[in-house]
Amino acid sequence: MDKRIFEVYLAKEGIPNNESYAKLDLPASPWELWDAMEKVRLKDGEALYMEIDDYYAFEYLAPHLEELDISLNELNDLAARLATLDEVQGIAFEGLFSMEVQKKVNANGGIITMQDMRDLAVSAKTDCYHVVEAADDAQLGRFYAENEFMPELDGVSNEVFEMLDFAGIGRMMRCSENGVFVGSLYVLRDGELTTAPPVQKTLPEKPGYLFRLTLGLCPDFGGDRTAVLDLPASEEALVAAQEQLGTLNWENTVVLNYDGIVPNVATFADLPMELEEFNAFTKAARDIPRFEVPKLKALLEQFEVQDIETAMGLTEHLADYVLAPEISSAQETAIDHLRFMTDDHSAELLLSHVNLYAYGCDLIREDNAVLSPYGLLHRADYQPMLSPMQETQKMEMKMK
Repeated sequence: MDKRIFEVYLAKEGIPNNESYAKLDLPASPWELWDAMEKVRLKDGEALYMEIDDYYAFEYLAPHLEELDISLNELNDLAARLATLDEVQGIAFEGLFSMEVQKKVNANGGIITMQDMRDLAVSAKTDCYHVVEAADDAQLGRFYAENEFMPELDGVSNEVFEMLDFAGIGRMMRCSENGVFVGSLYVLRDGELTTAPPVQKTLPEKPGYLFRLTLGLCPDFGGDRTAVLDLPASEEALVAAQEQLGTLNWENTVVLNYDGIVPNVATFADLPMELEEFNAFTKAARDIPRFEVPKLKALLEQFEVQDIETAMGLTEHLADYVLAPEISSAQETAIDHLRFMTDDHSAELLLSHVNLYAYGCDLIREDNAVLSPYGLLHRADYQPMLSPMQETQKMEMKMK
């Protein structure tokens, strides 16, 4: 999703030596959420730590969200609703929020709940408010006076009209209406708020699709026609999507949205022009056991893959690499090795006498390994980390 509302930092709550974490922009798609959780790698009984690092245009929500015990899914739902607001609706949301805060303050310190925020986000898309161009009480008072909202001023001459205390009139109207100023606009609520549907605290189940593209035509070529394509797709489905868009060979077509079990495909696939080649990649990814997908993602990131050919090659050579998702730091590498070398009791006695970080770094270097966002990664033969294409190039150079 393009519009960023929050940036969150996710990690394990209170686990020593563990450095698994994820940074995620919200709203996030379903697979983006699950990818973040694969980076954090929570085990049964472990709690998720979440901190909002950036509020972007919604900084005014910070002191209120910080007070709440909210889940990632609840925050993502709020972000998704805020992301759909246009400019005027965003101003209306801020105004309605400010009114709600004042209402809670007047009610002896009540707090704004997540449900309150979600209700306000939904209500900002309805007609329960008015927005007027007025930046202060004087402009607001003049607006009301000039637009016949005050019958007592009917018949007043222009000379007398200009002598009116517009600031006083605006202040009187604002206080009686409980309206607020947001930037250069005045927001007035004049209807009932809409209640947002409930949202669960836990993440929803993983999507039934592996890859999903929402395609549309370029703005200069025809309007609002779109097509949703789940991949891997049959040749008939690809043709049907082209016919729905009225295009040939994906000309004048853009990707409006992407969600997939493998993130950031834009780094190695020029979509939609390489859609057929990418469809072949999705077929290969589909046939990979699910527990091997984090390894593929780690390799794509480690080698900074920028073409589909290399990505396809990695799907065929996953057995050449080993991923240990339970290891996220040099310290954990050292602890794992000590427990492998001796019994648990002896390992525990050694821990306080060993520089775990230095020892772990030496082990990682010795094994030609790297700490990826998904765990400790190395080749199965412990040789230097090279991609299949780099291996081929190395062999060709030796043969010359």
